[in-house]
Amino acid sequence: MNMEVQADSAERAGTETAGEQNTTTAKEQGGETMQPCKGQTSKWILLVLAMIIAGILILNRDFWMSFWSPVPLAGPYQITAAEYKGIQITKEGATFEARFKIKIVQREGWKRIGLLSSKVAIVKAELPSGAYLVLSDGNYAILTKKTGDIEASLVYSVAVTEKEGSHEVEFPRVASVTCLLDAVLPEENLDVLITGAQSIQTAKTNGTTHVTAALPDNTPIKLSWKKELPKLAEGPSQIHCETRTLISVGEGLLLGQTKIDFSILHTPTHTLEMKVPQGVSVVEVIGKDVRDWRVADGKMVVQLEKETIGLYNLSIKYETAITMASGRLVVPTITGSGVESEKGDIGVVALTSIEVKNANVTSAHVIDVKDLPPEIISMTAQPVLLAYRYAAPGFAVTLDVGKPSDVGVLLTMIDRAHFTVVQTLDGKRVIRAVYNVRNNRNQFLRLQIPRGAELWSVSVAGRSSQASKDETGRILLPLIRSQGGGGMSAFPVEIVYTEEGTKPDDRGRGTAKVELPVCSEPIMHLMVSLYAPEQGKYMDFEGTMRKVEQFTAMGSAPVVLAKMPVNAMVNQQAVIHRVEPGAGAPSDIEVQLPVSGKPFLLEKILVVKDQQWFSYGYKNLVK
Repeated sequence: MNMEVQADSAERAGTETAGEQNTTTAKEQGGETMQPCKGQTSKWILLVLAMIIAGILILNRDFWMSFWSPVPLAGPYQITAAEYKGIQITKEGATFEARFKIKIVQREGWKRIGLLSSKVAIVKAELPSGAYLVLSDGNYAILTKKTGDIEASLVYSVAVTEKEGSHEVEFPRVASVTCLLDAVLPEENLDVLITGAQSIQTAKTNGTTHVTAALPDNTPIKLSWKKELPKLAEGPSQIHCETRTLISVGEGLLLGQTKIDFSILHTPTHTLEMKVPQGVSVVEVIGKDVRDWRVADGKMVVQLEKETIGLYNLSIKYETAITMASGRLVVPTITGSGVESEKGDIGVVALTSIEVKNANVTSAHVIDVKDLPPEIISMTAQPVLLAYRYAAPGFAVTLDVGKPSDVGVLLTMIDRAHFTVVQTLDGKRVIRAVYNVRNNRNQFLRLQIPRGAELWSVSVAGRSSQASKDETGRILLPLIRSQGGGGMSAFPVEIVYTEEGTKPDDRGRGTAKVELPVCSEPIMHLMVSLYAPEQGKYMDFEGTMRKVEQFTAMGSAPVVLAKMPVNAMVNQQAVIHRVEPGAGAPSDIEVQLPVSGKPFLLEKILVVKDQQWFSYGYKNLVK
């Protein structure tokens, strides 16, 4: 086994030696073999990165250079700071010292730098070397070739003016980055005002008033002062009030509207108090920042969200029940409580047909209605009947009130009534009546139908209805209320009834008399369409109605029933209700009413509770 291992080792050694010889031979024959160069690749990568960075720097040159370059100024120079110090200020005049810090950036040539207006008088100037004070374009300026930071100081005098107890000194100034005013006034108890100052600090010591203030750009130096008013000791608010009240008197109810103007002096308040008459209910309080209000023991307290001073307005609505049994009414008014003074105006109107007169006035006086403030007139659309004015609390106004007797007016009207009368050969009649009704408040339409007539059906506004009787035997037809404004719309009330009539004699002759129901309401236009058997002959029409060829055209609501064609058979459909006393709800029976025969037209204009009738003679009515 050792021999095999040694043989394998010798074989591997020989193979490696042969490989080295072959490599050496290849180098000798073809030169060195090419291997990749890591150092050269790194150099190329660094070169590319350097080019990219250089491009970025070139493209953003202004951005990178801004870190090393100074901030440019708007012009050749800039006044970076200005301080105006009042050295001596009196009522006769003022002396100031102005100190300026200036940054000059223009390197070449002369620079002219304006500092003060020529309206002031220069007393002294401290300038850096190489700088000169000149007068240019109405301003004091320094002329210099210097560059960089310099400082200048000018002492000057300014006039002091007086107006209405206030002294004032004012002069323009040049633009500067910062501006500070520092002044000492020779009195301690002064109110000082520096116009345009953003902040003011005041110190009052040793008989002087020292003020300092920072001023924004484009603000002149304007200093004013006057004697300080002594502070009053803080006390309670003083309130004055003025009221404007409208009283509306109705039947059993009085409505009030009051507008109160408060004048609050000296000390702000967030509570207002008012007196409320006994029995009055406050229903609404309106005002700015009203938080809450309460009424207790004849006093109303209104709480505001925040304290207020000066003028304040409240609007109040209230009501109370009244009785006119005594004929006297004390006008309830809401007034101020705990006020220094009070005055006001009162207007009175009547909401219904109530008579209102002046009875008695205490601590007030009657005025003409036209002298009332416009606010009271604008509160109502009713005419103002009485007007009063008072100038002190504790007043009283008493009225005489009464209810005049009512005059009856028309509540229901019938524009048109149309009767269709159908006579049979044996003298019986079937009558259909349609009333065009306009109703406001009446409950029933009352009809006195002819004696012996039998009522078959009743309908109101197209719906079946139940009739009843009153103590006089009249038929009561229940009504609805007309809809719409103005004249209101009409609705139909329809009845159907029958009569026995008069039978013709053996020769077919006779006389018929037709009486129409008496209506409780006026009828503007009453029309009758009579249909008699064809074979008869008819003559001698008499009665309260006029026989016509056609009905008169009236400018009112249209006739509910269409005009019947002449000499034609028409079946009128009607709903007949047969109701016996004590029976339950009516059952509708739908029947056809034949309308045929010779037509005759009769009419009457304006019927007021009159009995209307007509009669006629006939012959040849033989079956």
